[in-house]
Amino acid sequence: MIPPSTRLRRAIILNEPLLVSRLIHTYSALLKNPSLHEKSNTSLHLCALHDQPRIIPILLAAGHENGETSRNTDSATPLHLACSAGHVECASLLVEGCPESIGVRDKEGRDALALCALNPASTAVLPLLLNHATHPANPHTRDNAGNTPLHHASAAGSLKALRILISAGANPLAKNDLDWTPLAYSQTVAAEVYFRNLVAEFERVRIEGVRAEGERERARGAGVRIVDDAGVEGEDERATMAVGRKGEGWGSGVMGVRVRVGSAE
Repeated sequence: MIPPSTRLRRAIILNEPLLVSRLIHTYSALLKNPSLHEKSNTSLHLCALHDQPRIIPILLAAGHENGETSRNTDSATPLHLACSAGHVECASLLVEGCPESIGVRDKEGRDALALCALNPASTAVLPLLLNHATHPANPHTRDNAGNTPLHHASAAGSLKALRILISAGANPLAKNDLDWTPLAYSQTVAAEVYFRNLVAEFERVRIEGVRAEGERERARGAGVRIVDDAGVEGEDERATMAVGRKGEGWGSGVMGVRVRVGSAE
């Protein structure tokens, strides 16, 4: 007779959601069901690895991630596996269902954002991670080698990922532990030219935004001069009203640019 734990793993791999539901209802202790022979991957890891989005909601509803984020022996979460494999639908469900795993890092120090940047097939997940309402990904994180998500996107030749990350404020001048910037990892001359133009474009937008905001601040600060009957001059109290913050350059986001997925220009 096939053990229930083996039957559950097979049902997940073969995409049989009804059987999965019956098994975890009958054998509730087997919900996570880590496999000692496969890096201790849990049921949710298997869904992410084998691209089974129909089963993910069943496992989450049964409490698979309640209380603790699942990790395998590589310290990878199910979200990590989905991002690495380019399984966008699974990754989207995991971002929504267990957002606490967005900032978790694997044994190499890479989070979900870095792993998405490494795989061009996962580019569509980047805005979901960066714009999450409660657990937004940080575009400035570094792995154990000092690489940022922008380093990984450049090395992968993912031009769309470069645009998304830079528009989110990623620093194109950040250096890793080998003292290399993301530009140094461009795969081709064309990719290097695109990267340089992209940086120049967003820097121009940032500078124009800073200049425009400075002009608005000066206009507000001028106020209205008031002269009373005795000839004493004063300034309209509106001159002291708070104004918007000044542009802070790379690391605070590029002004006036929304994070979106679009064709590389």
